[in-house]
Amino acid sequence: MINLVQAEIYKLVRNKAFWYLMITSIVLSFLLHILVLVDWWQIGGTPLDDAGLSQLNALNFYRLPLFFNLFVSTLGAFYVSNEFSQDGTIKNQIISGNKRRHIFFSKYLVLTLSSILISVVLPLLTAIISVFLFGHGEIFSPSRISYLCLAFILFTFQFLSFTAIVSLIATITEDSGKTILFTLVFTIFMLAVEKLSAGTIVEPLYQQTVFYQYNLAFKFSITSAEVIHSIFIGGIWVIILLLFNLFIFNHKEIK
Repeated sequence: MINLVQAEIYKLVRNKAFWYLMITSIVLSFLLHILVLVDWWQIGGTPLDDAGLSQLNALNFYRLPLFFNLFVSTLGAFYVSNEFSQDGTIKNQIISGNKRRHIFFSKYLVLTLSSILISVVLPLLTAIISVFLFGHGEIFSPSRISYLCLAFILFTFQFLSFTAIVSLIATITEDSGKTILFTLVFTIFMLAVEKLSAGTIVEPLYQQTVFYQYNLAFKFSITSAEVIHSIFIGGIWVIILLLFNLFIFNHKEIK
């Protein structure tokens, strides 16, 4: 298993898309935060506002599925789906002789960690650096740091399900373009459900999805019960999605 993970990391660092996405994430995050910090771009009514962290408001974009989907689906498209040849077989000599579940989990682990790095860690780090560079470091009081830690831990936990969705779509489609397209369509569909389900019988069902939990994770006045429920929902969904992934992966032929 360790050798498989090392092989996947080696393939990842040789993947140009990974480096392009990292650079894009850093540059874009710096740009967005600078625009907010110089008051050129004013964003209000966010959970970060409620927490007294309005200087970090640019991070709100990175918690939106429609936004971070662009990073994760692109990475999944060029990292996972490119593993398949035109006849649908997995083109990897290194993994022959290994258990399929180990092969899948090594790929999923590397995809997830790299996605978290690009979509969560780098934006947060650039946000903190930007705030200190512009002389607003005093906003990081112990209570606000605790809020950020809890929010990003919950968000990252829910993020595991999204990378599982991207992995599933990439494995099914076996094509980078289709992976990006279908992931985008699915994300837009879930966004439409969120907007149209308000006040309907569908709303309670939508609230049991990880897409609802992405917003809940940053709720300033989140209760202990909501935290436990969020962890439960995230855990259930990631298990279900990983089982689907394993089922599909087990039916793929390995060259």
